[in-house]
Amino acid sequence: METQKLAIIGIGHVGSSILATAVQTELFGEIVLIDPRKQMAFGESLDQMHAGGLLSRKNITIYVGSYKDVADADIVIIAATHVYVDKEIPADRQALLTKNLPIVHEIMGNISQYTQEAMLIFVTNPADTIIHVAASYDYPKNLLLSTGTMLDSSRLRQLLGQRYHVDPKSVSGYMMGEHGYAAFPVLSHLTIGGLDYNELPTYFPEVPLLTAEEVKKEVVQAAYDVFDAKSGVTNVAVSQSAIDIARCILLDEKSIYPVSTPMTNGEYGVTGECAYSVPCILGKYGVEKKLLVPLNEWEKEKLEESVASIQQSIKLT
Repeated sequence: METQKLAIIGIGHVGSSILATAVQTELFGEIVLIDPRKQMAFGESLDQMHAGGLLSRKNITIYVGSYKDVADADIVIIAATHVYVDKEIPADRQALLTKNLPIVHEIMGNISQYTQEAMLIFVTNPADTIIHVAASYDYPKNLLLSTGTMLDSSRLRQLLGQRYHVDPKSVSGYMMGEHGYAAFPVLSHLTIGGLDYNELPTYFPEVPLLTAEEVKKEVVQAAYDVFDAKSGVTNVAVSQSAIDIARCILLDEKSIYPVSTPMTNGEYGVTGECAYSVPCILGKYGVEKKLLVPLNEWEKEKLEESVASIQQSIKLT
């Protein structure tokens, strides 16, 4: 029986968390870690392998390798980033571009030599600009995506779930646009238990209805609450996002996730190339369809702001 293979590039805070999450899901029989800090990557692989003797754990092969090992990988998750000294990590994702741009060029140059078939899932920030850069390489566009606003969308559902005292999974909705300050909630399509957002005061009269701008502000701020409390690290939730995407693709689940992909056909009337998050159907062929949902006037305005922010970043590449 063929086993699934995962390659993780970049084994820092996020990469090691992705590894731990991947092991727990038991989706993969083989996991290769790629990082220039080979000793550190070896330590992470060894630490995970030591748990293989526990009865609760599947026996998974985990090892440190090189780019040649992506040749037969099913999924490649890229979490590589510039290594900052303590407390030096910029809070603004766009500020990461200068340091992370050469890293992404190196990674794509190497990956494209060895495979044209693996699904590439980027976690490296700034997410949208990075996926735009990756798309400049000779690699199938349907096999390129960034986690984008998938994590922002989970924060949105968590925030509203707490506010209305319901399971966040009973909240159906997402954030679109930039993974960063300009991300925005699409409240015109958000429901809780099938109830439209604007209907909620009828069923929850005790809960004041937040405006779209207020929801946006709280969701965006949530990321920086984690960032500040953990000294510049957000790793657990984004790792789960990446592995959920991997699972969806491996199992051909056809789930709809808001992920960042290259936009080259004037979607939403945008001129010039860009990459940003919209709901996408994901399956065994990667990004199988982009769902360009209709937006209200406020959402259109916020999408324009997202695109302007991302395109300004793209100019620096």
